[in-house]
Amino acid sequence: MDIQLMGGVFGVICLGLASLATFFLVPDRELTVREKIGINTIFWTFALYAAWTIYVIAPADGFETVLYVCTPILLGLILSLLSEFRIKQPVFDIQDARLKKIAASTFHRLPHNVKKGLQNTIMLIKEVPQCADLEEEDPTETGKAAKWFLILPVPARGIIHMSASDCAGLSDKSVSAALQYEFARAYQTTRTPFDADLINRAGTELPSRWNRNGNESIPHRKET
Repeated sequence: MDIQLMGGVFGVICLGLASLATFFLVPDRELTVREKIGINTIFWTFALYAAWTIYVIAPADGFETVLYVCTPILLGLILSLLSEFRIKQPVFDIQDARLKKIAASTFHRLPHNVKKGLQNTIMLIKEVPQCADLEEEDPTETGKAAKWFLILPVPARGIIHMSASDCAGLSDKSVSAALQYEFARAYQTTRTPFDADLINRAGTELPSRWNRNGNESIPHRKET
């Protein structure tokens, strides 16, 4: 095997390993445009370099050569698509290790479709000293622990604040329940952004359904 051939094979292997490492290290959050460009550049550099190397060194002709060349291109496409469609968790701006762990575990326990629906809706989960602008009547006992703030109704975009002072006096289970309530309200906001009654009902009803059977159905107003 000559040096040029060995160099080509070694280059393909190194780029392939770099592509796989990049895929597994894609962060569990919504990616910035710069991150998307960088990640997909690695995938497609591997795909094109591998395709060219195979084309040059492949001994076969015709259909077999086309098949060999298309294989790395398809692999690059698959990695690129999978990295785009992985469920991303919201960005956490939480300094307290306990609260950050609770927020991450609570989000990951949500049903698959709910997480998919929320990955672009919840822009940030932020720790604050104390939640402000709370509703006058909050149906939950832990209502001050977390709060969903709607920024843009269509498409629904918003932030969840976690009150460090209020969460400090609650158990992990109670903080998780407060977050589930706000996750449900955020999820319902994507369906009925202008119906406050349904949004608040969802906060009360959906978490119990999720915990019982993973059903992510949303409540509907009864016909009168």
